[in-house]
Amino acid sequence: MNVLVDSSVWVRHFKQRNDQLVTLLQNGVVVCHPYVVMEIACSTPPNRRAIIDMLGELESVTLATTGELLAMLEHHRLYGRGCGLVDLSLIASVFLTDKALLRTFDKLLAQVAKELNKAYCPQLQS
Repeated sequence: MNVLVDSSVWVRHFKQRNDQLVTLLQNGVVVCHPYVVMEIACSTPPNRRAIIDMLGELESVTLATTGELLAMLEHHRLYGRGCGLVDLSLIASVFLTDKALLRTFDKLLAQVAKELNKAYCPQLQS
């Protein structure tokens, strides 16, 4: 299993250490998306340059094409649900990346991921 960690999880981790995230990192299951790297790069995490470099070194998920994003949007009727392009791209990437789930603290995105059976829920994991 791989876990795509979105920017909301990273930002919370920077403010208050998240031991679950640390464990996932130590187990080598965290994967990254270029949009997450860019969202973090636009903010001010501690040791900004080191964090951006570390995120860039993580295994990257498969990126969806515009056509794949549009098809997913229509097929799963995700329009009008409060998910923007970055959210849709993250969801698409967990579908396109082998055995990947999404970890987020964004309530709307978490609900969509859960409905699509692509949410990583630590309390439910063994």
